[in-house]
Amino acid sequence: MATVKTYDLIKCNRIYPTLPGVNVPFLSAYNGLIVKLDNDPSRSYTVRQNVQARFYHPSDYLTLASVNPLFSATYNVTSMKLNGVEKLTSPFNTVVSASDLDFTAFPYYTVGNFYSYTNNVANGVITAVDPAGTLSFGTNNFYKFIETVINSVDLPVKISKSPQNWFSPEGKPNMLNFILEKYFDDDFEFTVVETTYNYSGPSSVVKTHKFQFNGLVPKHFINGIDVVTTAPLNQQPQFSDVNSFLSYQETYDTIETIETCPIFDPFAVSLDTGGCSSISVSCECDKITFADTSNYLTNGLPGHDPELFTSRTITLTKANGATYTWSTDAGANQVINPHFLSSNQFSYSFDNNDIDGVYEIKICSYPDWSNVIFYEAFTQTIVRRNGKLYKVVGSNTNVDPALPNSYWVEYTCDDDCINTRYCTTSKILVLCISLLRCYKTLVKDAFCSIEEAPCGKNICENTKFVKAMKFRVTLDALEFAVCASNWIEVEKHVDILNSICCCND
Repeated sequence: MATVKTYDLIKCNRIYPTLPGVNVPFLSAYNGLIVKLDNDPSRSYTVRQNVQARFYHPSDYLTLASVNPLFSATYNVTSMKLNGVEKLTSPFNTVVSASDLDFTAFPYYTVGNFYSYTNNVANGVITAVDPAGTLSFGTNNFYKFIETVINSVDLPVKISKSPQNWFSPEGKPNMLNFILEKYFDDDFEFTVVETTYNYSGPSSVVKTHKFQFNGLVPKHFINGIDVVTTAPLNQQPQFSDVNSFLSYQETYDTIETIETCPIFDPFAVSLDTGGCSSISVSCECDKITFADTSNYLTNGLPGHDPELFTSRTITLTKANGATYTWSTDAGANQVINPHFLSSNQFSYSFDNNDIDGVYEIKICSYPDWSNVIFYEAFTQTIVRRNGKLYKVVGSNTNVDPALPNSYWVEYTCDDDCINTRYCTTSKILVLCISLLRCYKTLVKDAFCSIEEAPCGKNICENTKFVKAMKFRVTLDALEFAVCASNWIEVEKHVDILNSICCCND
């Protein structure tokens, strides 16, 4: 007997949107189990098993293209339903020609074991080639197109391609299939109209395919006819949970809920502490202080160990548009140490040119490249190498980003760097340099005028009182804008406050 452990992978996994499931041995009997983390109802979810089915490619076009490169086809997705609800607002279509085919291929088997094939290496080999040639390995155009449609409507369904010869268990090479993965209690179906064209003549063939995966039952209809009744056995949809994400049988006696998220947080640059910005203005209004609170020490993302962060740049954009920088690189206003040699606390002292308004702090911190880290493409890791930045686009180990290769691309932080885990910004409003002193003077003058004539009936004629009230109302509006992080409005309100202070009575 064993203990089955469950936890909230859906909420824990913030690195990559994999199809959610439950880790370690999983039993269908758990479907519907409600799991709470830290006994917090807001962090509870229902366990759901996911399953897979494989479908034969709508391959008429592949057969035609194998003998005539003048053929092409259009695929038009006219419907996509989840649990009976239509998710498309308009059809999706794509065109594929013989010259555009995207193949999945394996190296050919060599007699004599010349290449030392071993049982611990994924040697994808074939032993024969059928008359269709390389087309027998299938194409990726179709499943990639359907994946685009699924992602566009944000469905909890995944489509992929498998290297296994599902439809040819006897070993004949055949990859004319794609895999759908979904929650086992969801019903999913999509309809595709396939039109094949022969450019050497007027002929065309139209077929309507409906791919259906309801519960545990996959079906493929062509022009309304189930292929089970018409197609060869190796072209019929097949279901299995052998490769489904964590659906293995397990004998159990207890269920233990793991309350600590088992997936470590990915690295994230931060200027926050306790859920609030670390930026503050001193009571004397002589400086701004802030802290780099990035999780250098506690993140669990590969290649993001604390000692790899040897560089960072912090930029303060002041209300007058001028900038001040802290950086580990030479040329900054202030050269700083890496985080592990620093208190990570910083300050900027106001000078005579500084004015009230919005001050923005931007921090960027990238890890150095390491030749011992396995960089996975889906993590979208960005590394620093020889003073330049590179973004991973292909999973690899010990591939130097600075050398020509297809695994890394040079990265420049243009408009999107704030959307990565390596940069962030935070803003603060400063009013104490001159505007609050102005307000203090306005209130004093307004009060004095009231004191001189406390029984005056027409308060609107008291220009000093009206001026102070204008400032007060604008100050309230400014507070609302700051709370809403509407920094454009904040800057407008600051301009109005400056104008009020400059107005003649």
